[in-house]
Amino acid sequence: MKVSLLISLVLQFVGTISAQRSGVLLGVTDAITDQSGDYDDFSTIHPPSYRTLWIARDANGELKILATLPELIVPRRDGFWHVGISQRCAIDDSNKDFPIESLTQDVWAAPVGKTSPIGESGPCPLHKPEDYAPLYGRSEEDKGKLAQCGFALASIHYLSPEIMGMSMEEGGSEACEAGRGGRITKKYSVRHFDYQAIGFGQLGPAARDAYFKALPKQGTNSFGTACGDTSNDEDMGWRVEHKSGSWRPYAHQSLGFFECAADAPIHFQLPAAVTGDVMTPLDWKVIRSRIGDISDAFASPDGDMLIAITKSEMRFFEARKGVPGKLLLTLPAGEMVMVQWATGTHVQDWTTELGKLPKQPLPAHRTN
Repeated sequence: MKVSLLISLVLQFVGTISAQRSGVLLGVTDAITDQSGDYDDFSTIHPPSYRTLWIARDANGELKILATLPELIVPRRDGFWHVGISQRCAIDDSNKDFPIESLTQDVWAAPVGKTSPIGESGPCPLHKPEDYAPLYGRSEEDKGKLAQCGFALASIHYLSPEIMGMSMEEGGSEACEAGRGGRITKKYSVRHFDYQAIGFGQLGPAARDAYFKALPKQGTNSFGTACGDTSNDEDMGWRVEHKSGSWRPYAHQSLGFFECAADAPIHFQLPAAVTGDVMTPLDWKVIRSRIGDISDAFASPDGDMLIAITKSEMRFFEARKGVPGKLLLTLPAGEMVMVQWATGTHVQDWTTELGKLPKQPLPAHRTN
């Protein structure tokens, strides 16, 4: 065999190995409504926004952001889907003297290229400040003016190819019920992509047992005092949080106002069929000795890449069996709601498919 031919074959082999290194699809929260802000002015409330980063090696073998997408893009068995939150306004004028304006946000999902089955009525119509008045204690001249009363604000906290984890914050405003501050509830739920809620016990008898074993007998409120008994037969309230290198379930039962809730980790490993993530065992002692300020980490299924999370950064390392080596890329820290890995030939497939998406507008949810 000629030397030139041998060199060519070696280069082709090296190029194939490089092309098959892991790539990662990150779903990151961009912006949410300030939950400590003023809920009395609906114009300050906006749907949360998200973006997706596709990070893999380029043709030169350098790890880079190869695509940035303006919403959440998740890989599913039938292709990529997009997920987001719509916001709609409704006016109940059945009582002409006391018309009520309410605001609702909904999580939606659909295959890329298709609109969401959840309609959107659009933002609340613009009105002048003098068009509004409190619901109660209004004068004769205030009759017929709008009162901004109820809101239901959604957030996405977790996304995988099979499930969506979200929260819904519901309440009223001072204009609707003066002097009742703090009357806001926050509920967590996990759903299929057909919007059907999932009870934790649906993951199996062992999951149900672990859920109720994890729950404390009572919840606590924002003041740190006991505020209500938990239910021993309701397992619909739960959430998923990433901690210590893996996605972990938490039981969550909302028990009333002033953030009264019971929340506790469930000692049950979520199956890979649900998370879409094969967990790589991590040696935290070794990792912390090399990355002193690490707070969490994500490892590729092949263990060839590690994402170290610190207070201010996401650091991407070349790794061997999950142990960090050479630093490849550093990005600002962000709240991640989705981490999906591609390995082998799927890396190039995703690069090709995702590279097409920024060049074409992604259809928004349907407008009624």
